[in-house]
Amino acid sequence: FLIVAAGVAISDAARFRQQEPVAGYPTEGVPILPEHLDFADGVQTSDFVFDVLSRTPNQGQGGTVQGRESLNTPALQGQGIALSLFTVEEGGQNLIHYHPRATELLYVIKGTIEVAFTDTTGTLHANTVKEGQATVFPHALLHFQRNIGKGTAQYISMLNSENPGVMSFPRVFATLPADILAQALRTPIEDIKALQSRVVPPQLSAGGENPDYDGAAGPNGNAPVPALGGYMPAMPTGDKTKEELYQLLAQYLKK
Repeated sequence: FLIVAAGVAISDAARFRQQEPVAGYPTEGVPILPEHLDFADGVQTSDFVFDVLSRTPNQGQGGTVQGRESLNTPALQGQGIALSLFTVEEGGQNLIHYHPRATELLYVIKGTIEVAFTDTTGTLHANTVKEGQATVFPHALLHFQRNIGKGTAQYISMLNSENPGVMSFPRVFATLPADILAQALRTPIEDIKALQSRVVPPQLSAGGENPDYDGAAGPNGNAPVPALGGYMPAMPTGDKTKEELYQLLAQYLKK
């Protein structure tokens, strides 16, 4: 039975591969989907190399994200994969989020980051990931990354969906009804509304305006945010007088 089933599967796969490409996918009628072809029709050889750094960054006050998925990269159509390059400033955090359609594999190019995800038993799985190491976030579980090293961290995220989706916790929090959140969190509704207004970017606000948005997560409300108190610069080197040291300490305390 297994041999027959395998033979049928191979035959079906071969039949799909032998079909003539459909011009201009998707087409009228019933198109041949990319997953039934080697790659999406119309993709050229040069399309299989794409410049990640040329993508306009999703810029937050704590860093940037430059993503490649099927919507902006034709060679990825039907391949079940996408990627994002993160450049996160010292102390910056990639917001708590999840991917409804993907598992994530993350590789650290530079720096040291703190990562964690929470599972369906309520257990937090936290780790430190250094340059040259990788970690995985299981499908659709809440997770985050934070730069805990010195200087800028950079890492690449690979997801097993060509359109993985991203649900950032602050944006989800901001779009749920305030009375529902107040009841769930046992918190006054006025406090909930104040928190919501702080994290909702103007483009997601009624009338396209929100003067209370703090801008930390960028114009889309889902880019890396800075360390609490803002970016902390490195302590200057060299000999300092007592007065200069007091002034430096005062600057840090203001942060």
